[in-house]
Amino acid sequence: IGFSRDANNVRHGFVRSHDGSFSLFDAPSAGTGPGQGTRAYAINPSGAITGFFNDAGNVFHGYVRSDQGAITVFDAPGAGTGPGQGTFPFSPLIINPDGAITGWYVDNANVNHGFVRDNQRAIVEFDLPGAGAPFPVWSIAPNGAVTGQFFDANNVSHGFVREAH
Repeated sequence: IGFSRDANNVRHGFVRSHDGSFSLFDAPSAGTGPGQGTRAYAINPSGAITGFFNDAGNVFHGYVRSDQGAITVFDAPGAGTGPGQGTFPFSPLIINPDGAITGWYVDNANVNHGFVRDNQRAIVEFDLPGAGAPFPVWSIAPNGAVTGQFFDANNVSHGFVREAH
């Protein structure tokens, strides 16, 4: 899986089949302007794909694409709705075998927060004590534990693990 850019610099997700053929896909409401569109970042063993897209207003949204091609769009409840804000599932390791997805979101005040979307579509948001921006969440383990990194007020990078519960 991945994404490509067309002649107008619009991004489109793709999945490569076992026979070597490629299928392009776009999330519903994905923008069609330069720099906009759909990005595919991770796939789990059952074939569910996740990533994010930006719409015509440059607001970012998460999505999950089933192995049958159905796309469900989601946003963290606190995600901002302005340009450059929204929900970001952004790493090759952000979906686990059960379909739980992690990432971060940017709120209306341009502050980053983490989220976990479980396989029942419930989204839990979280913050880290002393974390500033950026606040990327990089992976989710099969048991639901989440890892990532953050920078403190002195711009020192730290790693973190958030237990599943």
